[in-house]
Amino acid sequence: MSGLTLLQLTDSALPTGAFSHSFGLEAYLESGEVHDEPTLLAWLEGFLATQLERIDAVAVRRTVRASGGSSAGLAAIEALDAELTALLVPAQLRSASLKMGRRMLEIAREAFPSEGVAQYSQAVADGRCGGHYAIAFALAGAGPDHTGHRLDEETLVEAYLYSTLTSLTYNAVRAIPLGQLAGQRVLASLRAQVPAAVVRSGAADPRHFGAAAPALEIHQMRHEHQRARMFMS
Repeated sequence: MSGLTLLQLTDSALPTGAFSHSFGLEAYLESGEVHDEPTLLAWLEGFLATQLERIDAVAVRRTVRASGGSSAGLAAIEALDAELTALLVPAQLRSASLKMGRRMLEIAREAFPSEGVAQYSQAVADGRCGGHYAIAFALAGAGPDHTGHRLDEETLVEAYLYSTLTSLTYNAVRAIPLGQLAGQRVLASLRAQVPAAVVRSGAADPRHFGAAAPALEIHQMRHEHQRARMFMS
């Protein structure tokens, strides 16, 4: 069943390496701008409305639409891969996307095999693509399961957004630190906001793909210069 596929794909225990990345959050912890439950929630809301909604969600949508296995679809995915490499300006953010993406492809070849996964994996192996996480996630979910069912575009976007927010919240619980119940309250608040972000990502102007928040990018760049770090990004 596709529902079980979704549960496995979004399981926090899926070994993609997400636990090693904060995507700039740790730089906000270092500066003191994020230090408790309310400031964490505010940061995650901003991350959802910018990085996730304007870049990642759109990339997932474009991948799903091109995932049929055709030569035209593969060309569209290769073009998207190149765009993401150019758009993810902070070096650590770009590296995180590629490391997690290649790991997701490795998992997908075993657990979520499809023509799209095989084609993109080959393009990465041949050096034609970098292997970004949003693309790999979408291809893993868009392929048919053993019953022939596929996860639809809206479901995959929603799952991507919420699973990313979940990983970041769990990382923040360790890093701030926060109690587990505080983390669950944060996730409950975010859960109510994800559906609207999904809708907005579907109506986004293609010309605005990649529009980022300058302060977020600056903090993501600062992270690599911190004296001590828990996370790789």
